[in-house]
Amino acid sequence: MKNEGLINSGETFMEKERNEEKSLIGRSMLKVDAAEKVTGEALYAGDLRAEGMLYGKAVRSPQAHAEVTGIEIRQALSCPGVAAVLTAADIPGENKIGMTGIKDTPVLAEGKVFFHGQAVAVVAAETKEAAEAAAEAVKISYVPLPVLNDVKTAMAGGAALLHGKPGNVSCRKLVASGDVEAALASADIIVSRTYETQMVEHSYIEPEAVLAEPLAGGGLKVWSSTKSVHMDQEEICRVTGLPRERVHVVAPYIGGSFGGKSDLAINCMAALLCLKTGRPVKMTYSREESMEASTKRHPMILRYTHGATKDGRIIAVKAEITADSGAFAGYSAPVLTRSVLHGAGPYRVPNVWIEATAIYTNNPTTGAMRGFGVPQVALACERQMDLLAVALGVDVFKIRLMNALRPGDILPSGQAVPEGSAYAETLEEARHRLEDELKARPLSCDEAWGIAGHYYGNGRTAAANPGTAVMSLLPEGKIHLSIGSPDIGQGSNTLMIQIAATALGLEMKNFILTSADSALTLNSGTTSGTRLTAIVGRGLLDTAREFKKTLLSHGARLLAERAMALPTAFLTEDEKGPCLSSGSARLYLKEIAAELSQRGETLEVAGRYDPPTKPLDDHCQGIPYASYTFGVQLVKVKVDRGTGKVRPMKVMAFYDVGRPLNPVLLEGQMEGGVAGGLGYGLLEEIQLKNGEIKNKNFDQYLLPTCLDVCPIESWFTQTLDQEGPYGAKGIGEPALIPTAAALANAVSHCLNREFNRLPISLEAVLLGE
Repeated sequence: MKNEGLINSGETFMEKERNEEKSLIGRSMLKVDAAEKVTGEALYAGDLRAEGMLYGKAVRSPQAHAEVTGIEIRQALSCPGVAAVLTAADIPGENKIGMTGIKDTPVLAEGKVFFHGQAVAVVAAETKEAAEAAAEAVKISYVPLPVLNDVKTAMAGGAALLHGKPGNVSCRKLVASGDVEAALASADIIVSRTYETQMVEHSYIEPEAVLAEPLAGGGLKVWSSTKSVHMDQEEICRVTGLPRERVHVVAPYIGGSFGGKSDLAINCMAALLCLKTGRPVKMTYSREESMEASTKRHPMILRYTHGATKDGRIIAVKAEITADSGAFAGYSAPVLTRSVLHGAGPYRVPNVWIEATAIYTNNPTTGAMRGFGVPQVALACERQMDLLAVALGVDVFKIRLMNALRPGDILPSGQAVPEGSAYAETLEEARHRLEDELKARPLSCDEAWGIAGHYYGNGRTAAANPGTAVMSLLPEGKIHLSIGSPDIGQGSNTLMIQIAATALGLEMKNFILTSADSALTLNSGTTSGTRLTAIVGRGLLDTAREFKKTLLSHGARLLAERAMALPTAFLTEDEKGPCLSSGSARLYLKEIAAELSQRGETLEVAGRYDPPTKPLDDHCQGIPYASYTFGVQLVKVKVDRGTGKVRPMKVMAFYDVGRPLNPVLLEGQMEGGVAGGLGYGLLEEIQLKNGEIKNKNFDQYLLPTCLDVCPIESWFTQTLDQEGPYGAKGIGEPALIPTAAALANAVSHCLNREFNRLPISLEAVLLGE
């Protein structure tokens, strides 16, 4: 990683911060859980065991769309080792779950199944093998119904209405500003194309797993591979009928999420079996089961029209987007809201009309995935930018620079671009670096560079989105941090301790962190939306500063009582530990803790930060996000015209992330995001036949390996975000968003042929498919 670029006027403020607080910001710190993961001591949900544990297994539909006319469980109950068989009729609470406001996904099917692999029953047995045998013994009668394979079939006249919605419309979102039709009528240049993106899998190494254990008094403790323990707690309570105080959810180590692990019916199934049997129940999906049951990235058809003046100013963007919602609503509404809000790209466009419609089909439900609807529109928008450059006879950087969003420009939502946004600066840096690269390594006839830019709002869209934290003083003089959002592998726990340690001017060893425990942490929201650094980190920083004030106040009082006080005292540490220093006097934090304990007092501070947003109206006018991450990626490809293989040769990424907090974590996020983007652009695609996934394991579902990922270089243009902790913005999702679009532009340049569909497979290159 090359941490170079421009520093804006916020530099003075940052220097002030460094003087006031012993800064660990900007330092590459080792992950706090690195040793446990390297040595194998880290326990994931699938590693957990409990005395007397049963194994759960779901009975899944072999039909993509059918009526369920009978469920016979007697044979399964008679199988050796079987403790329970449950159907929807056995659910004591509600049988519909969902992580958004739409609760339409059954834990166990009732009356009908809507996708291949939908759970109809669930069994518990003494061994994994016994559970699998019992699941096979459950006999379910189906009457097949017509399968709606794709959005076109589902929208056709006479198609069955899966959920009673006209046209099988799951949701519709629109952003509209200005007068698009008038602007297009006056445009000198019109570029119109249709783009298509595919359905893809999250492909986390750790499959979904859960262990539910009964507690005294009829409660439950649930260990889950999840990105939100508090949301899981809410859903388990709704399904089981238990009150919140009797359901305790904990996230152990998490083996990746990438937007998944949030639609977890598996948690509710294990909880139901645990309540039924009174014994611990563990469920772990096989890879094939994970592929069948988990949500996917929305495939989209995107019809785009750009209008520009002859001098290159974009004056209008009109787009119609159709997305496959799959069998249930899932995350379609918030995903499509992001798609339309970001659908004009990081460009100044006065007239915008972008409508997105999600359609129910009998395919797997689509949900949250890294980028949350923006990688799809980035493909369309950035291909359009290259086509506009060709039509106008300018280079691909010039068309982007002359239209680049700058602070104060108005977004399609009506919001002004916040100060500290630096898209134009990243473009300039990219252009200069590419010029140097081309001088050093001229292109062959089989090589080309492609460019794509994007921006991404940090946090949930135009909704309450608080990041909360609790800090308390422990008896041994260390400081306890409590954060509700789990670290899903990206290193957020490390970053949180870094932020707190900097705020207090102490080393990280003085902090103990508890995260993702519904009984011990406040709800700080899901690990999603590129929100942990920008929002939860800011909530923690505000908490830490208040904690420091309170600590100094208590310490000053105690020093005064001991007649040791001088006019000023400050927090520091020596070989004995953290302490307050006032002249030659030292008052150690463990002494303060002991004194407070003797007086029956504690030192604990809870804080929260909710970014300033404004709800959206029907045309998505409002303030959806407080801050935005901007970025540009350049991808170099080499195309073998004989085999059709596209080989990425190099990626250069240029990002405005505000102020980098931990460079090595930032670099890791960039490399992981780019790798995912390369897979999305070239290899990955769920293959469906009559609603059934045909490539259910990684021997057939193609993922990029170390041999497919090229060298990746990153540059970060330092700015100061006005909202994030120490001026930082998020990087988790932005790291992936433009990669596939840059690939498509590169291959299009190399072969002088348009590539407007993903993935860019061998067949697409050779046969134009």
